[in-house]
Amino acid sequence: MKKQKSTIGIGICLLGLGIGVAACAPPKTGLPQGPTPIPTLAPITEIVGQLESTPTQSFAHLSYPARPPSALDGQGIYDTNCAHCHGVDGNGVVPAARNFRDLDYIRGETPASFFSAIAEGRGEMPAFDNTLTSDEIWDSVFYVWRLSTDAETLTQGQQIFNENCASCHGGDGAGLVLGSTDFTDPHQTGSLAPRDLYQTITQGRGSMPAWQSRLSQDERWDVIDYLRTFTYDPALAEEVVSVIPQTPTSIPAACDPEQENPLMWEDRTAIEAGQVTYEAQCALCHGQDGSGGLPNTPDFTSGEVQDKLHESPGNFYCAISEGVGAMPSFSNQLSQESHWQVLTYLGSLAP
Repeated sequence: MKKQKSTIGIGICLLGLGIGVAACAPPKTGLPQGPTPIPTLAPITEIVGQLESTPTQSFAHLSYPARPPSALDGQGIYDTNCAHCHGVDGNGVVPAARNFRDLDYIRGETPASFFSAIAEGRGEMPAFDNTLTSDEIWDSVFYVWRLSTDAETLTQGQQIFNENCASCHGGDGAGLVLGSTDFTDPHQTGSLAPRDLYQTITQGRGSMPAWQSRLSQDERWDVIDYLRTFTYDPALAEEVVSVIPQTPTSIPAACDPEQENPLMWEDRTAIEAGQVTYEAQCALCHGQDGSGGLPNTPDFTSGEVQDKLHESPGNFYCAISEGVGAMPSFSNQLSQESHWQVLTYLGSLAP
């Protein structure tokens, strides 16, 4: 009987490329330190081509979940089916079993490829499509994903996202601006590897600016780990992961294009406060000096734009509050006072 149990235990090990599910409790230490840099970044057009290419796996059993997968539920599945070979902490305990704490490996994989490996098997690893339901496989996939990060990283990533990304992608990651990725939709993110996201954040794409001069490598990887939490519940019994969207101190009043600036254009306090907000929220697209960074952004250092700003400040207020073109709405990020402080600062850039 003991021999039979041993044989069964070995038979269900997840060998080969090693997709698994997760272990008892993620260790507090032992994660690889620092980011895994990418020395040479390919042009973003190459990334698009790679994502549209036919995958090597068949994905015959791929079925996206109807509910957000749970890392906590996946932990129990992992402990039962995967820990024998991959270890309770996911570092791989038998030859050929994948180390799920290897960031070089994890950052090159996608949720869809993980699902395929578990469902269809790979190498010496057996298929689990007849053992686990589709939802159980997804729970397993994201528990494995959770092994490569921790609560502190997710919290840091959330802060970076709220400060830099939520204005376009929404506080819930669903995408506010037309064309921005909906990170809550597994159909949009299931075939994206962390390295794909890293290159897009680093180099920019379409109307999205490049962030390599604004965010460090660590910060870019942190926000990528956080982005995944829009498609699964990362909470584990041993940890509390706080995901609380930022809210403005006051809600802007309804937009009126005829309204006048309630502040004096020469108000130094308002100008200084507006400059702080501008540099944090606007400079990346509009330029540090207000002369326009991305195509089709106005040059606030030109006399023509300054005349329009001073003559019809309400139009510019509405542009900030409601968004215009590729520019998102800031009504949920900035208070009414902050709107006018930014415009007062821009009004001080007259030549």
